[in-house]
Amino acid sequence: MTTTTLESEITESEITETVAPVPHNRFPCFDGLRAIAALAVVVYHVTTIYSIETLHYDTWQWTQRLGNFGVSTFFLISGFLLYRPYVAAHFSGRPTPRLIPFWGRRALRIYPAYWVALTVVVYGIALTKIENFELFYSYYGLVQNYRAGLTLNGLGVEWTLVIEISFYLALPGIAWLLRAMNKPDATLRAKLNVQLAGLAGLYLLAMVVRVWRLWGLNAKAVRGGGWFPIEQIGQWLVGYLDWFALGMLLAVGSAWIASGGRIPMLGRALARYPWVSWLLSLTCFWVALQLNTPESIYTKVTRTQDFGIAFLYGLVAFFLIFPAVFGDQDHGRIRGFLRTRVLTMLGLISYGIYLWHIIWVQQFKIWFHNGTFGVNIWEWFAVVLALTLATATASYFLVERPAIRLSHRWWPGSAKPGAAPVAASPGPTA
Repeated sequence: MTTTTLESEITESEITETVAPVPHNRFPCFDGLRAIAALAVVVYHVTTIYSIETLHYDTWQWTQRLGNFGVSTFFLISGFLLYRPYVAAHFSGRPTPRLIPFWGRRALRIYPAYWVALTVVVYGIALTKIENFELFYSYYGLVQNYRAGLTLNGLGVEWTLVIEISFYLALPGIAWLLRAMNKPDATLRAKLNVQLAGLAGLYLLAMVVRVWRLWGLNAKAVRGGGWFPIEQIGQWLVGYLDWFALGMLLAVGSAWIASGGRIPMLGRALARYPWVSWLLSLTCFWVALQLNTPESIYTKVTRTQDFGIAFLYGLVAFFLIFPAVFGDQDHGRIRGFLRTRVLTMLGLISYGIYLWHIIWVQQFKIWFHNGTFGVNIWEWFAVVLALTLATATASYFLVERPAIRLSHRWWPGSAKPGAAPVAASPGPTA
């Protein structure tokens, strides 16, 4: 039996075969996705700082949304990879991953490389200062978002790591709650329905918080370092739960297929034609760009634009990642592109890229502002990228990989059978 338009060329048997479970639950395209997201953030910060320094906004107008794109992609990847073992265990009736190994491995994947980068910034090249013990444990503990006025302090990008850490702490509880909502003798279909309802609830909660922050809170920026300022709720985990929930939705679909189920017809079509999924992603990106293309970097978005942009970037990342979750991972040019050697290697060091690029951007700004270099934006980007790749590579081989090995030595065999492996790119890249 065939359908109409795009789906008219796809038979039911072909679609079912297209979205069959990935062998050994491998997701080989994710390193490529991490690489794209990390490079997008690099381009955003380079063009933003360059535009501020030179007052040339023509390039920035086209790159202003790349920061949102990178972060939303990272958060969806985290939601997918980290939740999939939980939902797969739930569908199969197995125990969930153990808490201490889960949290321990996440901590060793996030903190060591971050501590090295922060230490270099504070005590090496002195780009920022830590003037008291209260700031010390706030920065090194990654709790800035929950302290008044400290969200962008430190490296300047670790506000996303704070949200990631919060997600790691909350995820086992979320998974337990969604599992506990089922009856003891629940069917597989009933388990799926509870998962979908629970994720819809998380998504709706984020929407409510975002609406309240934009139209109801009307709070001014706060300073002073007080704990849990409600004015900063938009930078807490709850303010980004919709992005994580979309990644978790992909995890539910993947685990559902692995349990013998099928995703809706539209999803099966997107799995067969990845270019359609990426076209939808690009369309959402374009619409988000049209919502606000200001002439100056200092032009603020309206509340409606703010809400629309955040909503759309969840969809941008969702459709971007979709082909890396569903479909034959050895088929198609898009998947082949994501699995190229260059993107795979960049994805492997993407955490270091995320941490170190902002350090070199700030350092290069000092050099440029002092007149040491009279460079154009392309030269600026080339130098920053080269320095970033060098330090990110060193970070991976000297800090991150030893920490990964240590975590597996301390908690051997903690991954449950059938769980999706979490590849070696942490923090914003999960």
